[in-house]
Amino acid sequence: MKYEDLFKIKPVLDYDVYNGKIATIIRDEKPVLYVNKEKVQLEGYAKKIDWINRNKMFITVDPNGSEIRKIYLYDHGKIEKIIDNEFDNFSPRETNEGILVISNYDKKTLHLYLHNEGKYIKLSKGEGPVNNYCFNGKYIVYSTGIYDNNIHVIDLSGNEIHVINIPNSEQELANENCFTSPSSFIFLSNHEDLSKVYEFDILKEEIRKIRESDYEIFEAIPYKGSIAYVEDRHGNFVLIHEKEVVNEGFTHSLKVDGDYIYYVNSKHDRSADLYRYGKEVERLTDSMNYVKGDFIKPKVVSYDSNGLRIYALLYEKGDEDKGIVYIHGGPDWECVNSFNPEIQFFMERGFKVICPNYRGSIGYGRRFNHLNDKDPGGGELLDVINSVKVLGVKKIAITGASYGGYLTMMAITKFPDLWCSAVAVVPFVNWFTEKKLEREILQQYDEIKVGSDENLLRDRSPIFFVDRIKAPLLLLAGENDPRCPAEETLQVVEELKKLGREVKYKIYKDEGHGFAKIENYVDSIKETVEFITSHC
Repeated sequence: MKYEDLFKIKPVLDYDVYNGKIATIIRDEKPVLYVNKEKVQLEGYAKKIDWINRNKMFITVDPNGSEIRKIYLYDHGKIEKIIDNEFDNFSPRETNEGILVISNYDKKTLHLYLHNEGKYIKLSKGEGPVNNYCFNGKYIVYSTGIYDNNIHVIDLSGNEIHVINIPNSEQELANENCFTSPSSFIFLSNHEDLSKVYEFDILKEEIRKIRESDYEIFEAIPYKGSIAYVEDRHGNFVLIHEKEVVNEGFTHSLKVDGDYIYYVNSKHDRSADLYRYGKEVERLTDSMNYVKGDFIKPKVVSYDSNGLRIYALLYEKGDEDKGIVYIHGGPDWECVNSFNPEIQFFMERGFKVICPNYRGSIGYGRRFNHLNDKDPGGGELLDVINSVKVLGVKKIAITGASYGGYLTMMAITKFPDLWCSAVAVVPFVNWFTEKKLEREILQQYDEIKVGSDENLLRDRSPIFFVDRIKAPLLLLAGENDPRCPAEETLQVVEELKKLGREVKYKIYKDEGHGFAKIENYVDSIKETVEFITSHC
Protein backbone atom coordinates (compact mmCIF):
# COMPACT_ATOMS: atom_id res chain seq x y z
CA MET A 1 0.00 0.00 0.00
CA LYS A 2 1.14 3.52 -0.83
CA TYR A 3 0.04 6.87 0.57
CA GLU A 4 -1.66 7.59 -2.77
CA ASP A 5 -3.88 4.55 -2.17
CA LEU A 6 -5.51 6.32 0.77
CA PHE A 7 -7.25 8.64 -1.68
CA LYS A 8 -8.94 5.58 -3.22
CA ILE A 9 -10.20 4.06 0.03
CA LYS A 10 -13.75 5.24 0.73
CA PRO A 11 -15.11 4.04 4.08
CA VAL A 12 -18.75 4.28 5.13
CA LEU A 13 -18.98 6.89 7.90
CA ASP A 14 -22.76 6.68 8.39
CA TYR A 15 -25.83 5.30 6.64
CA ASP A 16 -29.58 4.88 6.84
CA VAL A 17 -32.05 2.63 5.07
CA TYR A 18 -35.81 2.95 4.56
CA ASN A 19 -37.84 0.28 2.74
CA GLY A 20 -34.69 -0.84 0.96
CA LYS A 21 -33.59 2.67 -0.07
CA ILE A 22 -30.04 3.25 1.15
CA ALA A 23 -28.24 6.52 1.83
CA THR A 24 -24.60 6.57 2.90
CA ILE A 25 -22.01 9.09 4.00
CA ILE A 26 -18.70 8.15 2.40
CA ARG A 27 -15.30 9.72 2.95
CA ASP A 28 -14.51 11.10 -0.49
CA GLU A 29 -12.73 14.45 -0.89
CA LYS A 30 -14.59 15.07 2.39
CA PRO A 31 -17.47 13.25 4.10
CA VAL A 32 -20.06 13.18 1.29
CA LEU A 33 -23.70 12.06 1.14
CA TYR A 34 -24.73 9.50 -1.47
CA VAL A 35 -28.37 8.57 -2.13
CA ASN A 36 -28.63 5.37 -4.17
CA LYS A 37 -24.94 5.91 -5.07
CA GLU A 38 -25.60 9.43 -6.40
CA LYS A 39 -23.56 12.23 -4.79
CA VAL A 40 -25.47 15.05 -3.06
CA GLN A 41 -23.72 18.43 -2.96
CA LEU A 42 -23.62 19.99 0.52
CA GLU A 43 -21.81 22.85 2.21
CA GLY A 44 -19.55 21.47 4.93
CA TYR A 45 -19.12 17.91 6.18
CA ALA A 46 -22.02 15.46 6.17
CA LYS A 47 -22.10 13.82 9.62
CA LYS A 48 -25.34 11.84 9.92
CA ILE A 49 -28.45 10.95 7.95
CA ASP A 50 -31.94 9.91 9.04
CA TRP A 51 -34.66 8.92 6.58
CA ILE A 52 -38.13 10.31 7.29
CA ASN A 53 -39.74 8.41 4.41
CA ARG A 54 -38.54 7.11 1.06
CA ASN A 55 -38.12 10.62 -0.36
CA LYS A 56 -37.21 12.80 2.63
CA MET A 57 -34.38 12.67 5.12
CA PHE A 58 -32.67 14.79 7.72
CA ILE A 59 -28.99 15.52 7.12
CA THR A 60 -26.76 16.66 9.97
CA VAL A 61 -23.94 18.86 8.65
CA ASP A 62 -20.86 20.29 10.37
CA PRO A 63 -19.71 23.30 8.32
CA ASN A 64 -16.05 23.35 9.42
CA GLY A 65 -15.39 20.84 12.20
CA SER A 66 -16.39 23.18 15.03
CA GLU A 67 -19.35 20.97 16.09
CA ILE A 68 -21.89 23.73 15.49
CA ARG A 69 -24.00 21.32 13.50
CA LYS A 70 -26.89 22.23 11.22
CA ILE A 71 -29.94 20.23 10.22
CA TYR A 72 -30.81 20.10 6.52
CA LEU A 73 -33.85 18.54 4.88
CA TYR A 74 -33.39 16.40 1.76
CA ASP A 75 -36.71 16.30 -0.11
CA HIS A 76 -36.86 14.55 -3.51
CA GLY A 77 -33.27 15.63 -4.16
CA LYS A 78 -33.70 19.25 -3.05
CA ILE A 79 -31.85 20.60 0.00
CA GLU A 80 -33.31 23.02 2.54
CA LYS A 81 -31.69 24.31 5.74
CA ILE A 82 -34.20 23.88 8.55
CA ILE A 83 -32.09 24.44 11.70
CA ASP A 84 -29.19 26.80 11.07
CA ASN A 85 -28.00 28.84 14.05
CA GLU A 86 -25.10 29.26 16.48
CA PHE A 87 -25.98 26.11 18.46
CA ASP A 88 -24.94 22.47 18.06
CA ASN A 89 -27.95 20.52 16.76
CA PHE A 90 -28.10 16.81 15.96
CA SER A 91 -30.17 13.60 16.15
CA PRO A 92 -33.34 15.03 14.53
CA ARG A 93 -36.64 13.10 14.47
CA GLU A 94 -39.89 14.24 12.90
CA THR A 95 -43.06 14.44 15.02
CA ASN A 96 -46.52 15.94 14.53
CA GLU A 97 -45.52 18.75 16.89
CA GLY A 98 -42.15 19.66 15.36
CA ILE A 99 -38.65 18.20 15.23
CA LEU A 100 -37.03 16.43 18.16
CA VAL A 101 -33.38 17.42 18.37
CA ILE A 102 -30.48 17.23 20.81
CA SER A 103 -28.94 20.69 21.17
CA ASN A 104 -26.74 22.86 23.39
CA TYR A 105 -29.31 25.63 23.06
CA ASP A 106 -28.83 26.67 26.72
CA LYS A 107 -25.03 26.75 26.19
CA LYS A 108 -24.64 24.66 29.36
CA THR A 109 -25.13 21.08 28.22
CA LEU A 110 -26.92 18.92 25.65
CA HIS A 111 -30.66 18.68 26.19
CA LEU A 112 -33.50 17.16 24.20
CA TYR A 113 -35.73 19.78 22.62
CA LEU A 114 -38.81 20.01 20.46
CA HIS A 115 -37.92 22.50 17.73
CA ASN A 116 -40.82 24.25 15.99
CA GLU A 117 -40.68 27.37 13.83
CA GLY A 118 -37.33 28.40 15.26
CA LYS A 119 -38.35 27.93 18.89
CA TYR A 120 -36.82 25.38 21.28
CA ILE A 121 -39.04 23.68 23.86
CA LYS A 122 -36.92 21.82 26.41
CA LEU A 123 -38.12 18.27 27.12
CA SER A 124 -35.27 16.64 29.06
CA LYS A 125 -34.81 17.07 32.79
CA GLY A 126 -31.80 17.67 35.01
CA GLU A 127 -28.36 19.21 34.48
CA GLY A 128 -26.65 16.24 32.81
CA PRO A 129 -26.23 15.85 29.04
CA VAL A 130 -28.63 13.76 26.95
CA ASN A 131 -26.62 10.94 25.39
CA ASN A 132 -29.18 9.39 23.05
CA TYR A 133 -32.90 8.80 22.68
CA CYS A 134 -35.53 6.84 20.77
CA PHE A 135 -39.11 7.71 19.82
CA ASN A 136 -42.03 5.56 18.68
CA GLY A 137 -44.66 8.22 18.05
CA LYS A 138 -46.01 8.09 21.60
CA TYR A 139 -43.11 7.67 24.00
CA ILE A 140 -39.70 9.31 24.07
CA VAL A 141 -37.01 7.39 25.92
CA TYR A 142 -33.72 9.14 26.59
CA SER A 143 -30.54 8.56 28.58
CA THR A 144 -28.97 11.41 30.52
CA GLY A 145 -26.01 11.84 32.83
CA ILE A 146 -22.26 11.29 33.13
CA TYR A 147 -21.15 7.99 34.67
CA ASP A 148 -24.43 7.63 36.60
CA ASN A 149 -26.84 7.70 33.69
CA ASN A 150 -30.58 7.39 34.14
CA ILE A 151 -33.21 6.60 31.53
CA HIS A 152 -36.31 8.79 31.37
CA VAL A 153 -39.61 7.95 29.71
CA ILE A 154 -41.65 11.00 28.67
CA ASP A 155 -44.32 12.00 26.18
CA LEU A 156 -44.13 14.76 23.56
CA SER A 157 -45.34 17.32 26.07
CA GLY A 158 -42.39 16.52 28.31
CA ASN A 159 -44.52 14.82 30.96
CA GLU A 160 -42.35 12.35 32.85
CA ILE A 161 -43.82 8.85 32.95
CA HIS A 162 -40.97 6.88 34.51
CA VAL A 163 -37.28 7.10 35.45
CA ILE A 164 -34.96 4.10 35.51
CA ASN A 165 -32.41 5.00 38.15
CA ILE A 166 -30.03 2.25 39.26
CA PRO A 167 -27.44 3.94 41.51
CA ASN A 168 -23.72 3.87 40.65
CA SER A 169 -24.18 2.53 37.14
CA GLU A 170 -24.80 3.60 33.57
CA GLN A 171 -28.11 2.97 31.83
CA GLU A 172 -27.90 3.61 28.08
CA LEU A 173 -30.28 2.94 25.22
CA ALA A 174 -29.19 -0.13 23.31
CA ASN A 175 -29.93 1.52 19.97
CA GLU A 176 -31.79 4.51 18.51
CA ASN A 177 -34.40 1.92 17.50
CA CYS A 178 -35.03 0.53 20.96
CA PHE A 179 -38.73 -0.37 21.12
CA THR A 180 -39.66 -4.06 21.19
CA SER A 181 -43.41 -3.26 21.38
CA PRO A 182 -45.54 -0.10 21.59
CA SER A 183 -44.84 0.03 25.35
CA SER A 184 -41.55 -1.84 25.87
CA PHE A 185 -37.95 -1.01 25.03
CA ILE A 186 -34.46 -2.41 25.53
CA PHE A 187 -31.51 -0.74 27.20
CA LEU A 188 -28.00 -1.54 28.43
CA SER A 189 -26.98 -1.45 32.08
CA ASN A 190 -23.65 -2.17 33.79
CA HIS A 191 -24.95 -2.27 37.37
CA GLU A 192 -23.59 -5.85 37.51
CA ASP A 193 -20.23 -4.59 36.17
CA LEU A 194 -20.43 -5.95 32.61
CA SER A 195 -22.96 -4.26 30.33
CA LYS A 196 -26.03 -6.45 29.67
CA VAL A 197 -29.34 -6.05 27.83
CA TYR A 198 -32.54 -5.37 29.75
CA GLU A 199 -36.13 -4.78 28.68
CA PHE A 200 -38.47 -2.32 30.38
CA ASP A 201 -42.25 -2.59 30.24
CA ILE A 202 -43.58 0.98 30.55
CA LEU A 203 -47.13 -0.02 31.51
CA LYS A 204 -46.11 -2.62 34.09
CA GLU A 205 -43.01 -0.66 35.18
CA GLU A 206 -41.02 -3.90 35.14
CA ILE A 207 -37.40 -4.59 34.19
CA ARG A 208 -36.15 -7.97 33.04
CA LYS A 209 -32.71 -9.09 31.89
CA ILE A 210 -32.87 -10.55 28.38
CA ARG A 211 -29.23 -10.94 27.26
CA GLU A 212 -25.96 -11.37 29.11
CA SER A 213 -22.50 -12.55 28.17
CA ASP A 214 -19.02 -13.13 29.51
CA TYR A 215 -18.14 -9.97 27.61
CA GLU A 216 -19.50 -6.44 27.50
CA ILE A 217 -22.53 -6.01 25.23
CA PHE A 218 -21.94 -2.92 23.12
CA GLU A 219 -25.17 -2.56 21.15
CA ALA A 220 -28.48 -4.38 20.65
CA ILE A 221 -31.57 -4.08 18.46
CA PRO A 222 -34.92 -5.90 18.16
CA TYR A 223 -34.84 -8.22 15.14
CA LYS A 224 -37.33 -10.87 13.97
CA GLY A 225 -39.04 -11.15 17.35
CA SER A 226 -35.73 -11.57 19.12
CA ILE A 227 -32.63 -9.48 19.86
CA ALA A 228 -29.51 -9.06 17.75
CA TYR A 229 -26.56 -7.76 19.70
CA VAL A 230 -22.85 -6.99 19.53
CA GLU A 231 -20.47 -8.19 22.22
CA ASP A 232 -16.99 -6.80 22.64
CA ARG A 233 -14.33 -9.52 22.73
CA HIS A 234 -11.07 -7.64 23.27
CA GLY A 235 -11.66 -5.29 20.34
CA ASN A 236 -13.46 -7.74 18.06
CA PHE A 237 -17.11 -6.67 18.09
CA VAL A 238 -19.05 -9.86 17.41
CA LEU A 239 -22.58 -9.70 15.97
CA ILE A 240 -24.90 -12.39 17.35
CA HIS A 241 -28.45 -13.30 16.39
CA GLU A 242 -29.15 -16.83 17.60
CA LYS A 243 -25.65 -17.60 16.29
CA GLU A 244 -22.47 -15.69 15.52
CA VAL A 245 -23.10 -13.72 12.34
CA VAL A 246 -19.82 -11.76 12.33
CA ASN A 247 -16.95 -12.73 14.63
CA GLU A 248 -14.14 -10.43 13.51
CA GLY A 249 -13.54 -6.69 13.31
CA PHE A 250 -15.44 -3.66 14.57
CA THR A 251 -19.18 -4.14 14.00
CA HIS A 252 -21.54 -1.29 14.86
CA SER A 253 -24.52 0.88 13.81
CA LEU A 254 -27.18 -1.86 13.74
CA LYS A 255 -30.39 -1.05 11.88
CA VAL A 256 -33.32 -3.22 10.81
CA ASP A 257 -35.20 -2.78 7.55
CA GLY A 258 -37.62 -5.43 6.32
CA ASP A 259 -36.14 -8.88 6.78
CA TYR A 260 -32.58 -7.58 7.02
CA ILE A 261 -30.32 -6.32 9.73
CA TYR A 262 -27.82 -3.78 8.41
CA TYR A 263 -24.49 -2.92 10.03
CA VAL A 264 -21.07 -1.40 9.42
CA ASN A 265 -17.96 -3.53 9.81
CA SER A 266 -14.25 -2.85 9.50
CA LYS A 267 -11.32 -5.14 10.24
CA HIS A 268 -7.55 -5.10 9.91
CA ASP A 269 -7.58 -5.66 6.12
CA ARG A 270 -10.76 -3.83 5.09
CA SER A 271 -12.04 -0.34 5.84
CA ALA A 272 -15.63 0.38 6.95
CA ASP A 273 -18.26 -1.17 4.69
CA LEU A 274 -22.03 -1.52 4.86
CA TYR A 275 -23.37 -5.06 5.17
CA ARG A 276 -26.74 -6.69 5.60
CA TYR A 277 -27.77 -10.03 6.98
CA GLY A 278 -30.92 -12.02 6.29
CA LYS A 279 -30.14 -15.61 5.54
CA GLU A 280 -26.52 -14.80 4.72
CA VAL A 281 -24.09 -11.88 4.97
CA GLU A 282 -23.93 -9.52 1.98
CA ARG A 283 -21.41 -6.72 1.59
CA LEU A 284 -23.10 -3.69 -0.04
CA THR A 285 -20.15 -1.31 -0.48
CA ASP A 286 -16.49 -1.64 -1.46
CA SER A 287 -14.45 0.69 0.71
CA MET A 288 -11.09 -0.65 -0.44
CA ASN A 289 -11.68 0.08 -4.14
CA TYR A 290 -9.09 -2.52 -5.25
CA VAL A 291 -6.44 -1.31 -2.78
CA LYS A 292 -4.52 -4.30 -1.46
CA GLY A 293 -1.64 -4.88 0.88
CA ASP A 294 -0.01 -7.35 3.24
CA PHE A 295 -2.16 -6.20 6.15
CA ILE A 296 -1.27 -7.61 9.56
CA LYS A 297 -3.98 -8.89 11.89
CA PRO A 298 -3.55 -7.95 15.56
CA LYS A 299 -3.49 -10.54 18.30
CA VAL A 300 -4.77 -10.10 21.84
CA VAL A 301 -2.06 -10.09 24.50
CA SER A 302 -2.04 -9.24 28.18
CA TYR A 303 0.57 -8.14 30.68
CA ASP A 304 0.96 -7.20 34.32
CA SER A 305 0.95 -3.48 35.14
CA ASN A 306 1.76 -2.99 38.81
CA GLY A 307 -0.53 -5.84 39.79
CA LEU A 308 -3.31 -5.06 37.28
CA ARG A 309 -3.98 -7.27 34.24
CA ILE A 310 -3.97 -5.12 31.09
CA TYR A 311 -5.06 -6.36 27.65
CA ALA A 312 -3.71 -4.99 24.39
CA LEU A 313 -3.70 -5.52 20.65
CA LEU A 314 -0.26 -6.44 19.29
CA TYR A 315 0.68 -6.13 15.62
CA GLU A 316 3.86 -8.00 14.70
CA LYS A 317 5.46 -10.14 12.03
CA GLY A 318 8.17 -11.47 14.34
CA ASP A 319 11.38 -9.94 13.03
CA GLU A 320 11.01 -6.29 14.09
CA ASP A 321 13.81 -4.51 15.94
CA LYS A 322 11.83 -1.37 16.81
CA GLY A 323 8.38 -0.67 18.16
CA ILE A 324 5.58 1.83 18.67
CA VAL A 325 3.16 2.34 21.52
CA TYR A 326 -0.11 3.43 19.91
CA ILE A 327 -2.49 5.00 22.44
CA HIS A 328 -6.25 5.10 21.89
CA GLY A 329 -8.31 8.19 22.71
CA GLY A 330 -11.29 8.59 24.97
CA PRO A 331 -10.32 7.66 27.62
CA ASP A 332 -13.71 5.90 27.39
CA TRP A 333 -12.77 3.91 24.32
CA GLU A 334 -10.49 0.99 23.47
CA CYS A 335 -8.24 -0.59 20.87
CA VAL A 336 -10.40 -2.18 18.17
CA ASN A 337 -9.62 -4.52 15.31
CA SER A 338 -10.46 -2.13 12.49
CA PHE A 339 -8.57 -0.99 9.41
CA ASN A 340 -5.81 1.34 10.57
CA PRO A 341 -3.58 2.45 7.68
CA GLU A 342 -1.19 4.23 10.02
CA ILE A 343 -0.41 1.01 11.88
CA GLN A 344 -0.11 -0.94 8.63
CA PHE A 345 2.38 1.61 7.25
CA PHE A 346 4.40 1.26 10.45
CA MET A 347 4.42 -2.51 9.97
CA GLU A 348 5.75 -2.09 6.43
CA ARG A 349 8.60 0.00 7.84
CA GLY A 350 9.74 -2.63 10.29
CA PHE A 351 7.95 -1.60 13.49
CA LYS A 352 5.87 -3.78 15.74
CA VAL A 353 2.95 -1.92 17.33
CA ILE A 354 1.11 -2.35 20.63
CA CYS A 355 -2.17 -0.66 21.52
CA PRO A 356 -2.84 -1.01 25.26
CA ASN A 357 -6.28 -0.90 26.86
CA TYR A 358 -5.08 1.08 29.84
CA ARG A 359 -7.22 1.40 32.99
CA GLY A 360 -10.23 3.54 32.21
CA SER A 361 -10.81 1.87 28.82
CA ILE A 362 -14.20 0.41 27.99
CA GLY A 363 -14.83 -3.25 27.22
CA TYR A 364 -13.83 -4.65 30.61
CA GLY A 365 -16.70 -3.64 32.87
CA ARG A 366 -17.67 -0.68 34.99
CA ARG A 367 -15.04 -1.22 37.70
CA PHE A 368 -12.15 -1.22 35.22
CA ASN A 369 -13.61 1.81 33.42
CA HIS A 370 -13.48 3.81 36.66
CA LEU A 371 -9.95 2.90 37.75
CA ASN A 372 -8.63 6.19 36.36
CA ASP A 373 -11.20 8.44 38.06
CA LYS A 374 -9.56 11.56 39.55
CA ASP A 375 -6.19 10.19 38.37
CA PRO A 376 -5.55 11.56 34.85
CA GLY A 377 -2.16 10.55 33.53
CA GLY A 378 -1.50 8.48 36.65
CA GLY A 379 -2.11 4.74 36.74
CA GLU A 380 -3.20 4.75 33.11
CA LEU A 381 0.18 6.21 32.11
CA LEU A 382 1.94 3.39 33.98
CA ASP A 383 -0.17 0.91 31.98
CA VAL A 384 1.08 2.59 28.81
CA ILE A 385 4.69 2.52 30.01
CA ASN A 386 4.45 -1.13 31.07
CA SER A 387 3.31 -2.08 27.56
CA VAL A 388 6.85 -1.30 26.39
CA LYS A 389 8.15 -4.54 27.91
CA VAL A 390 5.78 -6.53 25.67
CA LEU A 391 7.43 -5.03 22.59
CA GLY A 392 10.85 -6.28 23.72
CA VAL A 393 12.84 -3.94 21.46
CA LYS A 394 15.28 -1.10 22.19
CA LYS A 395 13.96 1.66 19.91
CA ILE A 396 10.42 2.71 20.77
CA ALA A 397 8.25 5.58 19.55
CA ILE A 398 4.90 6.69 20.92
CA THR A 399 1.82 8.24 19.32
CA GLY A 400 -1.84 8.83 19.99
CA ALA A 401 -4.74 11.16 19.24
CA SER A 402 -7.02 13.17 21.53
CA TYR A 403 -6.70 11.64 25.01
CA GLY A 404 -4.07 9.42 23.38
CA GLY A 405 -2.29 12.64 22.39
CA TYR A 406 -2.47 13.79 26.01
CA LEU A 407 -0.97 10.50 27.25
CA THR A 408 1.72 10.78 24.56
CA MET A 409 2.69 14.16 25.96
CA MET A 410 2.58 12.79 29.51
CA ALA A 411 4.83 9.89 28.48
CA ILE A 412 7.53 12.06 26.90
CA THR A 413 7.59 14.49 29.85
CA LYS A 414 7.36 11.97 32.71
CA PHE A 415 9.46 9.22 31.07
CA PRO A 416 11.63 11.21 28.63
CA ASP A 417 14.40 8.65 28.13
CA LEU A 418 12.19 5.88 26.70
CA TRP A 419 11.34 7.28 23.29
CA CYS A 420 13.09 7.69 19.96
CA SER A 421 10.28 9.98 18.71
CA ALA A 422 6.70 11.01 19.43
CA VAL A 423 3.65 12.27 17.54
CA ALA A 424 0.72 13.83 19.42
CA VAL A 425 -2.41 14.29 17.30
CA VAL A 426 -5.13 16.74 18.42
CA PRO A 427 -3.73 16.64 21.98
CA PHE A 428 -4.37 18.75 25.04
CA VAL A 429 -1.55 19.54 27.44
CA ASN A 430 -2.84 21.93 30.10
CA TRP A 431 -5.77 20.92 32.30
CA PHE A 432 -6.39 24.50 33.37
CA THR A 433 -6.82 25.88 29.85
CA GLU A 434 -8.38 22.69 28.49
CA LYS A 435 -11.14 22.74 31.09
CA LYS A 436 -11.74 26.40 30.35
CA LEU A 437 -11.76 26.25 26.54
CA GLU A 438 -13.21 22.82 25.69
CA ARG A 439 -16.87 22.55 24.75
CA GLU A 440 -19.49 22.51 27.49
CA ILE A 441 -20.23 18.78 27.73
CA LEU A 442 -16.53 18.01 28.14
CA GLN A 443 -16.29 20.60 30.89
CA GLN A 444 -19.08 18.71 32.67
CA TYR A 445 -17.38 15.38 32.00
CA ASP A 446 -13.95 16.53 33.22
CA GLU A 447 -15.37 18.01 36.41
CA ILE A 448 -16.65 14.53 37.28
CA LYS A 449 -13.91 12.37 35.77
CA VAL A 450 -10.86 14.52 36.54
CA GLY A 451 -11.94 16.84 39.34
CA SER A 452 -10.47 20.21 40.31
CA ASP A 453 -7.51 19.47 42.61
CA GLU A 454 -5.12 22.17 41.38
CA ASN A 455 -1.98 20.42 42.62
CA LEU A 456 -2.97 17.22 40.83
CA LEU A 457 -3.95 19.04 37.64
CA ARG A 458 -0.64 20.87 37.55
CA ASP A 459 1.35 17.67 38.06
CA ARG A 460 -0.67 16.01 35.27
CA SER A 461 -0.37 18.86 32.78
CA PRO A 462 2.55 18.19 30.38
CA ILE A 463 2.88 21.89 29.53
CA PHE A 464 4.65 22.49 32.84
CA PHE A 465 7.30 19.86 32.07
CA VAL A 466 8.17 20.40 28.40
CA ASP A 467 11.75 21.18 29.39
CA ARG A 468 12.14 17.45 30.10
CA ILE A 469 11.29 16.39 26.54
CA LYS A 470 14.16 14.64 24.78
CA ALA A 471 12.40 12.86 21.93
CA PRO A 472 11.82 14.56 18.56
CA LEU A 473 8.19 15.71 18.64
CA LEU A 474 5.50 16.30 15.99
CA LEU A 475 2.17 17.92 16.87
CA LEU A 476 -0.92 17.90 14.61
CA ALA A 477 -4.12 19.81 15.38
CA GLY A 478 -7.35 21.05 13.84
CA GLU A 479 -7.95 24.80 13.60
CA ASN A 480 -11.59 24.58 14.78
CA ASP A 481 -11.30 21.72 17.29
CA PRO A 482 -13.79 22.36 20.14
CA ARG A 483 -12.61 19.37 22.18
CA CYS A 484 -8.84 19.76 22.23
CA PRO A 485 -8.39 23.31 20.93
CA ALA A 486 -5.43 24.09 18.69
CA GLU A 487 -4.36 26.56 21.39
CA GLU A 488 -3.22 23.52 23.40
CA THR A 489 -0.77 22.54 20.67
CA LEU A 490 0.43 26.13 20.28
CA GLN A 491 1.27 26.29 24.00
CA VAL A 492 3.78 23.48 23.50
CA VAL A 493 5.24 25.12 20.40
CA GLU A 494 5.69 28.41 22.24
CA GLU A 495 7.32 26.84 25.30
CA LEU A 496 9.73 24.73 23.26
CA LYS A 497 10.71 27.73 21.17
CA LYS A 498 11.46 29.65 24.37
CA LEU A 499 13.79 26.80 25.32
CA GLY A 500 15.48 27.00 21.92
CA ARG A 501 14.19 23.54 20.96
CA GLU A 502 13.09 22.39 17.55
CA VAL A 503 9.46 21.38 17.21
CA LYS A 504 7.46 20.45 14.16
CA TYR A 505 3.73 21.11 14.06
CA LYS A 506 0.79 21.58 11.72
CA ILE A 507 -2.57 23.24 12.31
CA TYR A 508 -5.02 22.07 9.65
CA LYS A 509 -7.45 24.74 8.42
CA ASP A 510 -11.21 24.11 8.57
CA GLU A 511 -10.72 20.95 10.61
CA GLY A 512 -12.03 19.91 13.99
CA HIS A 513 -11.33 16.98 16.28
CA GLY A 514 -9.90 14.81 13.53
CA PHE A 515 -9.30 15.52 9.87
CA ALA A 516 -12.27 15.35 7.51
CA LYS A 517 -10.74 16.57 4.24
CA ILE A 518 -9.05 13.70 2.46
CA GLU A 519 -5.86 15.67 1.70
CA ASN A 520 -5.47 16.54 5.39
CA TYR A 521 -6.30 13.01 6.52
CA VAL A 522 -3.70 11.53 4.18
CA ASP A 523 -1.14 14.21 5.02
CA SER A 524 -1.55 13.58 8.77
CA ILE A 525 -0.87 9.86 8.29
CA LYS A 526 2.13 10.50 6.03
CA GLU A 527 3.56 13.09 8.42
CA THR A 528 3.16 10.74 11.41
CA VAL A 529 4.66 7.69 9.73
CA GLU A 530 7.56 9.52 8.09
CA PHE A 531 8.40 11.52 11.20
CA ILE A 532 8.63 8.46 13.41
CA THR A 533 10.44 6.42 10.77
CA SER A 534 13.04 9.14 10.16
CA HIS A 535 13.84 9.49 13.88
CA CYS A 536 13.87 5.81 14.84
